[in-house]
Amino acid sequence: MTGASGGARPVLLRLAQPDLGMLIEAVLDAPDPFEGGSFALFGWRETGASTIVTLARLILPEADEIGAGDGRVSINHPYLRRVAQAAQATRLAVGFIHSHPRGAAPKASETDDDMDSYLANYLADFCPDRPFVSLILSRVEQEIAVGGRVQVDGEWRTVARVAAERRPDVVAWPGGDRPALPPPPPESVARMTSAFGLEAYQRLARSTVALIGAGGTGSAAIPILARAGVGRLIVIDGDHVTVSNLERLHGSRPSDVDAATPKALVAKRTLAEYAPHCEVEAVVGRLPQRDIVDLVAGADLLMGCTDQHSSRIAVADIAARYLVPAIDCGGLIEGADGVVTGQLVQIVRFLAADPCPVCRGMISPLRVAQELLPAEARLDPARQVALATAAGVRHDPILSAVPQIDTVGYITTTAGTLAAGFAIGWLTGRFDPKFERLQLDLVSPCLGAVDRPQAAKPDCPCAASRGHADQNAAAPPIAVPAHWPAVRFV
Repeated sequence: MTGASGGARPVLLRLAQPDLGMLIEAVLDAPDPFEGGSFALFGWRETGASTIVTLARLILPEADEIGAGDGRVSINHPYLRRVAQAAQATRLAVGFIHSHPRGAAPKASETDDDMDSYLANYLADFCPDRPFVSLILSRVEQEIAVGGRVQVDGEWRTVARVAAERRPDVVAWPGGDRPALPPPPPESVARMTSAFGLEAYQRLARSTVALIGAGGTGSAAIPILARAGVGRLIVIDGDHVTVSNLERLHGSRPSDVDAATPKALVAKRTLAEYAPHCEVEAVVGRLPQRDIVDLVAGADLLMGCTDQHSSRIAVADIAARYLVPAIDCGGLIEGADGVVTGQLVQIVRFLAADPCPVCRGMISPLRVAQELLPAEARLDPARQVALATAAGVRHDPILSAVPQIDTVGYITTTAGTLAAGFAIGWLTGRFDPKFERLQLDLVSPCLGAVDRPQAAKPDCPCAASRGHADQNAAAPPIAVPAHWPAVRFV
């Protein structure tokens, strides 16, 4: 066995904290100077283009369960039995991860081939019809190189990509070979390259960002990402341009109103004019439609730009279920008696281990239900609050507190550009936003900036299903309404 067959679909490996840090410490930085190893449980999802594998939980070896020496790892049977028992209690796949010495390529040796064949057959007896994952880690220069393969239905598939949460230095070496570097940066990103370095440009060039929403906020974030050098953007929006959008929708034209141009198509058209290097996939659809989930689960980063409760809870579920780091952003204006009292921007971090928006008190179930209704059946905000109060259920925490004014372009642009900047920090590894839920008030002293860190509720499923992908026992929080039209690629 020498790896995946030529026609097999590629594998995307997703890793997130805290398991990624534990993996590096226990396997890559093991006490043995040559090799360390650990079993792990993985979720997975089959898409039309790839197999997505997500690290759900490490099963670290206990004393005397694993040994290393002579450049190889030995696994004792008590460890194998414990792993098999743990796997039988879940629907997750099993895998083994080990390291190669510093500077050595993560390429499978004949010994690794023999071990993979033995482990895949042994574990298939305990948990049949599940993939087996084999990964090799190695420190090569300034990178953590990852080689690996996944056996699915008897076929070995190569790990072609790795998406590691906020760790762009973790890079896939398909088949154990160093990947080719992107071409030299164009002059248009000279300032970005000068500020962050050539390596940062290379990381952006091989990155994919998915955006849910191409309206005021999303249309502001998209050009920032493209001009910085992001290689691929997936732009998703279910709506078309209306006359009220023209004030805040970057790239829109009055003719788009008569043509009912999809907002996603406006973004694609605009980027073709000034960022031809950026590959753009424009999609008319919504989370959590299956085709949309397939797309965003393969991105390096997800941005929520709709400011809807139903979208926010779906974005956070993707972050936890498929380990896709996400930034959700939005804005609003408050006012009373003809006076603007607040101009608010909110940017929320949703990492795999972060509390979900339900834990954070950001979700009104009634508003979620209303957003999922056909447009003609939706209630006005005042009626929504009145019904919720009468029913004794949680109403919209914003609508019921302070009267809102329609959001305008400079608020959505501020939110979108700030969020895009934080996304660039994650993708390049050059800076990490030091907040969990950032709120700004543009008319308060010092912008009224506050962070609102919050803990997950002990009884919330979000704390127990990180990385479980399609094997998550809990159903997605949003079901696709029957009246939603089919996904369209434009």
